[in-house]
Amino acid sequence: MTAETAHVITPSAEEAWRLVGHYIHRLSHDLPGQWRMRDHEASQCRQRLWSAPTENGQDVTVALWLRLSDTEVPCDAPVCEAREMYLTSDGSGRLPASGPLPAFARREGFAYFEYTTHPHCDGWAASVDPRVVEWLSTALALYGGYMRINWMSFGGEETQFSVGAGHSLWEVSSHRATEVSRTALVSGPGGVREEGPTDPAAMPELPLPPEVEAKLQAAMEAHR
Repeated sequence: MTAETAHVITPSAEEAWRLVGHYIHRLSHDLPGQWRMRDHEASQCRQRLWSAPTENGQDVTVALWLRLSDTEVPCDAPVCEAREMYLTSDGSGRLPASGPLPAFARREGFAYFEYTTHPHCDGWAASVDPRVVEWLSTALALYGGYMRINWMSFGGEETQFSVGAGHSLWEVSSHRATEVSRTALVSGPGGVREEGPTDPAAMPELPLPPEVEAKLQAAMEAHR
């Protein structure tokens, strides 16, 4: 069952990191014997969420719907490994400063985040701080939710003159990412070829934040 509302988030790298830190810290209290394994599973899932957007095209827009929740818990244990690893950074080293869970994580409905990306010589480049993408992808792997990828592709294995466009939807649950539907159109010398959707019944009706919906409506009006 999906939430009925969504709200835009534009977190800093520190806020995105705190989503991850507080989740894993709470997990260490709820499942003390399993939190390291779950942390590893989420890391593997994040790698998939990183690689999927640029596998199909050169001009890509990614939207994330995150099921955030209040994961901040008090901790006065003399020794807490997860707390030391994830919630004690002063921002002077590899990780950003720790702090309280961002207020937007406690709001009802999905947290919605959007960015654009494209392949680059050393991997990929994004329209936002890559650390935000890294830690929000990790948060998606931990909290669960959805990722939608819209892409444009130019050229390909069949012909350098082909142009393609498509989108895919991924569901993230239990620290695993699964592609639930894919649709693509490829135009080339031989005409237009349509692929998908692979599973229309699997497409949930994901809510859009009001400002995103208004932006899409304005774009549709402008093209009439």
